[in-house]
Amino acid sequence: MKVSVSNLAGEATEEDLRQLFELFGSVTSVTMHRSGARCIVDMPSRAAAKEAITGLAGQELLGHEMEVEVAREPGKGGAAGGARGGRRRKRR
Repeated sequence: MKVSVSNLAGEATEEDLRQLFELFGSVTSVTMHRSGARCIVDMPSRAAAKEAITGLAGQELLGHEMEVEVAREPGKGGAAGGARGGRRRKRR
């Protein structure tokens, strides 16, 4: 199960996150995003991933309060683009 971690300190490393998540179970991989402010942690056990989410959400790592949640699968993030609120103007 993939877990999304955001609001990370810029100096947080893959190893920092691996050590934290391994407190809850085995970690398959940690993928840091270029911005450094977020990552995806892949855990083979769904139960361990859920425990990690509950146990780590809101906890501090290097002075930043982490946001930890189930990662959304690509294409399943809800409506994107398209409709804009309000009235549409006619093009002339």
